[in-house]
Amino acid sequence: MGSQARPRPCSGAGRARRAGLRLALTCTTGLFLCVGAGAATVVGNAGTAGAAATTPTTAATGTSTTAVGSTPSQDQINATETQVATIETQISQQQTVLDQADEQYDQATVNLGATRSALQSTSSSIQVATSKLAAERSQLRQDAIADYVSNSSAESVSEIFAAPTGASQIRALYEGLGIGNVTADVARVKIGQHQLSATRSKLLAEQQAQTTQLAQENQARQSAAAANSLAEATLAQVKGSLAQQIAQQAAAQAATAAQAATVATDPAAKQAAASQASQAAQVATTLSGGSAAAASATTAANRAAGAAAAAGSTAGSTAGSTAGSTAGSSGGGAPAGVATVSSGNSPQAAGLAAVHGAMHYLGVPYLWGGASSAGVDCSGLVMLAWAQAGVSLPHSAADQYNVSQHVSLTSLEPGDLLFYDLDGTGIDHVVMYVGPILDGQSTAYRSDTIIQAAQTGTVVTFDPFWSFGLVGAGRP
Repeated sequence: MGSQARPRPCSGAGRARRAGLRLALTCTTGLFLCVGAGAATVVGNAGTAGAAATTPTTAATGTSTTAVGSTPSQDQINATETQVATIETQISQQQTVLDQADEQYDQATVNLGATRSALQSTSSSIQVATSKLAAERSQLRQDAIADYVSNSSAESVSEIFAAPTGASQIRALYEGLGIGNVTADVARVKIGQHQLSATRSKLLAEQQAQTTQLAQENQARQSAAAANSLAEATLAQVKGSLAQQIAQQAAAQAATAAQAATVATDPAAKQAAASQASQAAQVATTLSGGSAAAASATTAANRAAGAAAAAGSTAGSTAGSTAGSTAGSSGGGAPAGVATVSSGNSPQAAGLAAVHGAMHYLGVPYLWGGASSAGVDCSGLVMLAWAQAGVSLPHSAADQYNVSQHVSLTSLEPGDLLFYDLDGTGIDHVVMYVGPILDGQSTAYRSDTIIQAAQTGTVVTFDPFWSFGLVGAGRP
């Protein structure tokens, strides 16, 4: 993953998703601490953090703690990154063990299934042999009686009932009566029956041993899975802590840059400070959208942008700042490149219905391509929300921009859409404007309040407006 400030949170159904985000804060003399190119990949639920301060998190390799209200140092962030790397290595090793346990369990299941099949086949063969033996014995009796009735002499009959004691005598007697073949069949069936019984006993023993083995393999598999799940949970906590630490640091950097923009006398210096504040705000919002750190960073970035605008900076000099490419005007007010938003006319019923439609999905996790209560992406949320107002929109941020009526940022109404190009390749993100008042109550960020599905690892939430990458506003 590169060092771009914000992943593409919504880019239509055809664009690939990024599984995580690797961030790097730009190092600038006198203004920034450097998170550096080694910043950790963050994919957990950091976006839902409700406060700027981190909470103590104990991992397999130690404890990462940032005091409430303090700005974490680079050493603290590096230590947390080390924790993340260590736990990820541990998870990789545990996954190998789990894979092996799964394979052994699967093999034991196959072996037990084969033994049970063989045992069933053998039992069926024994039943067939038993039935055949009974039939052969019955035939033997019938042949003896028939021979007596039809052709046997009194001497032969007396031999039948003389109960000879020797096997050779019995064989000679029956052969003399013409039923020797039946006797031989009886003997063969008995031998086969004994062999099948021996095989069945062996298979029963194997089945018992394999059943025990299967239980052991299953226990090993469950233990490995439990260990892996615990490590994954710990990793998510540590990544959340890391995200909050970086967001807190970014908020502090944004504040420092805003102060520099305020006191600078040179317009170029003001603009540079505003750009740096914007970059820090992007990091804080990406990692911890909705948190106090993100709100603080956004406020600082907007303050820095205002200072730069007041100094008369022009469009095109804000590379990477809190600029939006269509905000403001070249003939007065905020210049192009420095965006502000404000509410205009009275809210329209359709827009309010869309906002309430979006609110139904508060807390729903971000899911690229999603458009249901199981998960939504940015354009999916907007599509579902406006559907509540009876308006059909495509499931694509770029297409939604194309079908919307473009409106001024100074005349926004609840339900209006703000479109972004976050990586310079075209519109790839959309949020919904909420405004300062909703249902008679003040909103969290007043006139800067939006609602959005930001990116993987976050949930639908109210966030403060930001202007980096802003293309313009539209009304469905």
